[in-house]
Amino acid sequence: MTRPMTLDMVADRWQCSAETVRQMVKRGELRGFRVGRMIRIPWEAVENYECQTSASEDCVAGSASIGPAQAESECVVSLRHAPERKRRQKP
Repeated sequence: MTRPMTLDMVADRWQCSAETVRQMVKRGELRGFRVGRMIRIPWEAVENYECQTSASEDCVAGSASIGPAQAESECVVSLRHAPERKRRQKP
């Protein structure tokens, strides 16, 4: 299994800013997940997005993959939002 990409890695690959990638994740255009306060994007999500926006119809078959192919059932990630913390007031 390959490590997920950071916002900066995706931004360098697409020649845009990390904030642009962050907003794409926020809008749901690009699949990503949080690790603490950091956002990570799976390689598959980057490749899928590139294929959706590409003009080539055989993009998926010809895309370079970073890791071994895995069945979808093996890569299930379940995320749950934590309740928002309330700040304590100073006495």
